[in-house]
Amino acid sequence: MKTIRRYAVAAVAAAALLLVPARPAAAHDGVLPTLHHDGRGTVWLTLAWSDGHPISEPAVALLSGRSTQGGSVAATALRPLLHDPATLPLPGTLAPGDWSLTIDVAAPGVGYCAVSLRVAADGVPQTLACAVPQTAAAAVTPPPPGRSAALPVTLGAVAVLALAALGWRLATRRAAPQRTGRPRRRIT
Repeated sequence: MKTIRRYAVAAVAAAALLLVPARPAAAHDGVLPTLHHDGRGTVWLTLAWSDGHPISEPAVALLSGRSTQGGSVAATALRPLLHDPATLPLPGTLAPGDWSLTIDVAAPGVGYCAVSLRVAADGVPQTLACAVPQTAAAAVTPPPPGRSAALPVTLGAVAVLALAALGWRLATRRAAPQRTGRPRRRIT
C-alpha cells in the first residue's frame, strides 16, 4: 500500500511540474534593435530586450541594405564588441546616399528592423529605435487572472492516476480464503 501511495504522489508531482505553464513574466519577449549612425557612414546596432532589460549574452544579427544611388550591402553578419555584447558595429562604412537598411536579429532573441537614413559628408548623427514588430496573427486572449489553462488537464491526469491506482489495488487484493472440507452443521 505504501508503494502505491509513493508512486501516486510521484506521478501527481511530475504531472503538476510538466503541465503547469511558466509564468509569462519569467521570460523576455523579443529583442528591440536600435540603429545608430554618425551621418558619415559609420553604423552600429545596440540591442535590448523588449521589456527593457539589458542584453548580456553575445548577439547575432544580419544587416542588409540598398542605396537610392545604386549601392548595396549584402547580408552582413554583425559581430558584438568584446567589452559590450549588445553593441554590434557594421564592418566598414556606407557610401554617401539615401539608404534603406534591414536588420534581422537571431540571437539571443528574435528581432527585426527596417530603417531609412541619409549618409553625407556633412551628415547628422541619428539614433533610430525600432518599434516592437506587429504580427499578422490575431492576439490570443490569456486566461482570466488567477486561473491556469493547465488546471483542467492536471485535474484530469490526477483523476486518471487515482482510478488506475484504485483499480490496481482491487485487482491485486487477495481473495478471502475458500473453505475446504465439509460444511459446518448449524445447531438449532
